[in-house]
Amino acid sequence: MFMPRTIKGLSILSASISGLVILALGAAAIFISHHEIEAQIDHRLELEMDALVDYHAANGPASLARLVHMRDGGATNGTGYLADSGHDGRLMLYALADADGRRIAGSLIPHIPPSGWTEFLPIRRPDGSTGVAQALSRTMPDGSQVVVAGDRDALRRSDDRILMAALLGLGVILLTGTVSTIAFGRLVRRRLVLISGAAQGIIEGDYTRRIPIDGSGSEFDRISIILNTMLGRIDSLMRSLRQVSSDIAHDMRTPLGRIRQDMEALLVKTPDEGTANVLERTLADMDALLDLFAGLLGISEVQGMAARKRFVTLPLADIVGEVADAYRPAFDDEKRTITTTLKDVTISGDAQLLKRAVANMLENILAHAGEEADALISVDTIGDQAILTVSDNGTGIEEGDRERIFERLVRLDPTRSKPGHGLGLSMVRAIVHAHRGSIEVTRLGEGVGFTIRIPVVLPVT
Repeated sequence: MFMPRTIKGLSILSASISGLVILALGAAAIFISHHEIEAQIDHRLELEMDALVDYHAANGPASLARLVHMRDGGATNGTGYLADSGHDGRLMLYALADADGRRIAGSLIPHIPPSGWTEFLPIRRPDGSTGVAQALSRTMPDGSQVVVAGDRDALRRSDDRILMAALLGLGVILLTGTVSTIAFGRLVRRRLVLISGAAQGIIEGDYTRRIPIDGSGSEFDRISIILNTMLGRIDSLMRSLRQVSSDIAHDMRTPLGRIRQDMEALLVKTPDEGTANVLERTLADMDALLDLFAGLLGISEVQGMAARKRFVTLPLADIVGEVADAYRPAFDDEKRTITTTLKDVTISGDAQLLKRAVANMLENILAHAGEEADALISVDTIGDQAILTVSDNGTGIEEGDRERIFERLVRLDPTRSKPGHGLGLSMVRAIVHAHRGSIEVTRLGEGVGFTIRIPVVLPVT
């Protein structure tokens, strides 16, 4: 069974069902009223025929002929559907023929029908128009035949009026249903936009975002309160986790720094070459640990969104071009190139953080893309978004690593023999989220491409 998956689809389905119900009710009304009016016509014809038969028995054929001639084509004076008189098509039509079938009276029926009921009998009205009548024919004891017919034109017009009313009702239902479902859809969509906006802000790293509540006590307010409570709990847990990580990093840096100083002092005083070599390796490992903790602290600081307080209006192309120029010598030394296509675009951000993000991606190309991988950097705009693309033509990565490369301490090198701690791209994503942007891997296989979208600062008009 088809079930719509969108609010627009639900609205169309609701209006369609309402229209079908109206059509079904209209068809039922037409059917019932049609048969009821036909029954009234039949009843009136039977009463009129019984009266004519009695009149024939009491007054003879000649008097019956005069009565038929007088009544033929006149308005009805009966009850029910045929009660109203006037020139509205409710005509009673008569014909009288002798035993040989010759017409004696009545001129509106072209031919004498057989004895009994005739559902659709062609007729001519007094004004010369033609139509269809419902007729009852009966043979008298002397062999003559009397026909009484009721014009079906009023029945047709009654059907038309009911059909018109049904179609009008259908139009009203479709209009009101469509308007109400569109209004309902907009209400639902507006609340869903608020929920999705809050969720998007949290995805981008703003854990303080909450879903607005209008105070109506509606189902949307209740679910918003529940979601806000959940978000508050998640925010508390994330703050605790970041605080623990920061505290550990801070607490470890001081003793590690002291140990490093002591090792440097020992290195100066030791006369033993073997011991000096061991101390030098230990100092290198100590520096690597200090760099690791510095990187973790840097990511936590950026994720805390405190950097947004320092945001100013910046030319993104100039920042990217400056970093590219700084890294060209390193690429030239390895006979590799950096190609830039930069379009002027203005954003709000922190220049040092943006430089660090671009530098981390270029460092990633130098270290992991392959010995002959070149870099391609472009800055463009699409709508109200600045698009920064950094890609290479190196060895690429697997589809399953598309999201893993942004996680902390993740290194795709299984031997972990290459330099680095697996924090570079994690820092890049944290910086992009701090700038209310998004980053995604847009190319795999023959090289890796990163596409960053950051809102532009529109000029004041």
